[in-house]
Amino acid sequence: MTDFNERPLIVDQDADARFRDIIRRMGRNPDDRWISGYVDYLWNHERHFLEVREGDLHGKTVLELGCNYGAGAVVLAALGADVAGVDVDAALVVAARANVARYGFQHRVELVASQDGRRLPYSDATFDLVVCASVLEYVDAETLSTLQREVDRVLRPDGRIFVMGTSNRLWPREVHSGRWFINYVPLACDRWFGSRDHQRGVTPWRVRYGFGAGYVNLDWLDGGRTYVTARGRFPGCSGRALRVGFRIARAFGVTLGMLTPSMCLTLQKTRSMPRA
Repeated sequence: MTDFNERPLIVDQDADARFRDIIRRMGRNPDDRWISGYVDYLWNHERHFLEVREGDLHGKTVLELGCNYGAGAVVLAALGADVAGVDVDAALVVAARANVARYGFQHRVELVASQDGRRLPYSDATFDLVVCASVLEYVDAETLSTLQREVDRVLRPDGRIFVMGTSNRLWPREVHSGRWFINYVPLACDRWFGSRDHQRGVTPWRVRYGFGAGYVNLDWLDGGRTYVTARGRFPGCSGRALRVGFRIARAFGVTLGMLTPSMCLTLQKTRSMPRA
């Protein structure tokens, strides 16, 4: 059984050197918090939601949508999952494979590059869980609906979609770029003014309902207990304040994780509803 208290550690120094060399050749700093340090960040944050909601992931097949540098795949593998990861950037997949190897999880993780962001290279009903961590906001608005239907296609009945870190378009400051009010500017304005900066958040309704009609919000069903318990493990978080916030959000027909600057919610696919 997986020990949830066992933080992933670098165990392969050759793979570590290879990873750092790959990152340098990409023109980036391997010691950056969001590159080499991202495993620790996810272990201290995303891991709590997975632990509280899912329990032991041993024997479960998990897709990480947008594997980036592979940190999420490392954490999922450390929790016992058999992990598939996909990204549209082939160079990132190469770096992610080296990252996974330096933590010794290459036997539990398979990473692939798929340049067609509208089609996932997996069969129907393959995965028990799909993790979307800080990825949906990077998908072109024209492609997002198609990609969400693809996630629905590869997810098994009763499977779950876990969304975390997705920039919320309701907020005046976009959390990744740090730009104020860009979330409120229509995308059409980028074309009119020749801007190449298309970074926006995603609306919580797109995340909640975009995967199809046959999903329930587990945070709503359990009255926020799982969300509050997991979020309360974050440094500096007050469980009491979270419970109050959840009750206020619920009065408006949403869950607290749908209103935070970086959204967090868990959706479950029901057997009784057809796929969208």
